Amino acid sequence: MGQAAFKVASETEAQEMRDALSEEAQRREREASLRSSPRVGMQAAISGSSADSFFVGFSENLSEGGVFISTLCPPAVGERVDLSVDLEGSPALLVQGVVRWLRLSESGEPSGCGVQFVNLHPDQENILGGALDAAEQTPLFYDI
Repeated sequence: MGQAAFKVASETEAQEMRDALSEEAQRREREASLRSSPRVGMQAAISGSSADSFFVGFSENLSEGGVFISTLCPPAVGERVDLSVDLEGSPALLVQGVVRWLRLSESGEPSGCGVQFVNLHPDQENILGGALDAAEQTPLFYDI
């Protein structure tokens, strides 16, 4: 079987593609540098409320600084929210946060919002830190 060959219509289009890839890499770098703590892929049930709405969803990832909530009805950017995060093996973690950004479903990804935690009590930080440590240590594969 031969290899498929793809040809870009012009050098201008090829340069535009390289520039777009470079811009995306730079955007991801900037975004990562803004985070004060690493993300951990973790799915937890979350319910929340703001002054104007009530919503439910699941976390896609969680960190000591915040959470991405996959939900069909995210609150608006800047809204303060009260969250109940159901962490496995712990009582529900009740935290406050501020919606910092939205992801819309037009891109093909789940809709949702990025929430930064605010006013965490040291007890809440300990519960969250323990859950994150446990999630990072959970093996992906098990010997049978």
